[in-house]
Amino acid sequence: MARRFALTTAFSLTLAAAAVPLASTAALAQQDQVSPAIDTAPNSAIAKITADNVYVRSGAGDNYYPVAKLNTGNELTVVGAKFDWLKVVPPQGTFSYVAKAFVDKAADGQSGTVNRDDVNVRAGGELNAMKTTVQSKLALGQQVKILGEVDEYYKIAPPTDAYVYVNQKHVELVKRIPGSVAQQQPAPASPAAGEATAAGEQKPAPTSPDLTPEPVRAEPVAQQDQPAAPATEGATAAAPPATQPAGEGATAAGPATTQPVSAEAEFDKLEADFTAASNKPIEQQPVAELLGSYTKLVGNPQLPESMRRIADFRVQTLKVRSTAREEFLAVQKQQQESVARRQALKAEQEEIAQQIKQHDVQVYIAVGTLRTSSLQFGQQMLYRLTDPSTGRTVCYIRSDDPKYGQALGQFIGVKGELSTDPNLQLKVVTPTDYSPVDQNELYRKVAAQIVPPSLVPQAQQASATSGGQN
Repeated sequence: MARRFALTTAFSLTLAAAAVPLASTAALAQQDQVSPAIDTAPNSAIAKITADNVYVRSGAGDNYYPVAKLNTGNELTVVGAKFDWLKVVPPQGTFSYVAKAFVDKAADGQSGTVNRDDVNVRAGGELNAMKTTVQSKLALGQQVKILGEVDEYYKIAPPTDAYVYVNQKHVELVKRIPGSVAQQQPAPASPAAGEATAAGEQKPAPTSPDLTPEPVRAEPVAQQDQPAAPATEGATAAAPPATQPAGEGATAAGPATTQPVSAEAEFDKLEADFTAASNKPIEQQPVAELLGSYTKLVGNPQLPESMRRIADFRVQTLKVRSTAREEFLAVQKQQQESVARRQALKAEQEEIAQQIKQHDVQVYIAVGTLRTSSLQFGQQMLYRLTDPSTGRTVCYIRSDDPKYGQALGQFIGVKGELSTDPNLQLKVVTPTDYSPVDQNELYRKVAAQIVPPSLVPQAQQASATSGGQN
């Protein structure tokens, strides 16, 4: 009896008779997902993508999240098939995730050793950040190649038993991989029906065989993996087979297929806009516009479930980002106002400092003309401050500092501690500093506890210090 000529027959892929059927969307777990089982055949083949924007997915179904997007001419290594889905070696740009807690990183930072048994390996790719589909398991002591880090996961090169999946309607066989087990070469398919030859017709592979398989069906399906017209999907037949199973989504050609394409195209555009916005400072990101667009997209019933999950995740992320943006702008405004206040305060302080400088009064213990003294008692040099008009001593200064010898004959103000020497019965200043003083500034910008009598207002001599000229 004639059988449908499937891509699996062209590849000569020996599959198990009792394979687990494809899971429906409702059966997928919210967290960890496991793709429906597709046995790995003893032989493999090289296949070529026949359309643009074809999704490679983490599992064998449209509701598994995509990990890569391929275009016409890209090649894949096919290792198994079931129904509409091909099991393929992960292409370039994809990787796997494994929890950091279960891998001991080597010193070189590029490899690691699994530290326990039964560790999940999850499918990953650059298209999104999802990591819920479990591809395979790792055993204690197994080595992994580390490509990078994301949160609590390592990005690793996919293990040899980790695979991804692509819909066969966008794929055609190019050649069998040399060195594989001998395979059956199918006879050419009938142009009208596309059916396989009877089992048992076997002949050696020719030097340049026509390995292009007849497509399983020519009609477009409801959820396409690429935003292209049905004519580009590589179909050759004009009508669907009469035995097409229900639920494959092809009820009528035309407008029914355009909405899913639009939803996926809108998703792709939003993802590009989101990535571009994330590279900008938070205050320059169009958060409100992106949030509105993703919220609308989540409500689109034509959006595949895997993309809906990503879009919903973006909505939650953008809500948090919106709050953070508002807080940032509020803090930025406060900082700007604070800078303005500080600048105004600094200007005011400078103005006050200038006014103080203009009206500042220097206060000294004593002022007078510095002279030497004929009285020398103790270890330190004794000087005297005198009245510039009479030459009479106002008080004495005791210091070893040679700078006072350089100020002899100058009218100075002296700061320090005033005391009475019990031996000399004289007022003596132990100085800390001195400065030249303009006599004309006395009582205006200069004040002193001891002032020469001739400089006291109204010539009152009652406040003059005791002592005579030596």
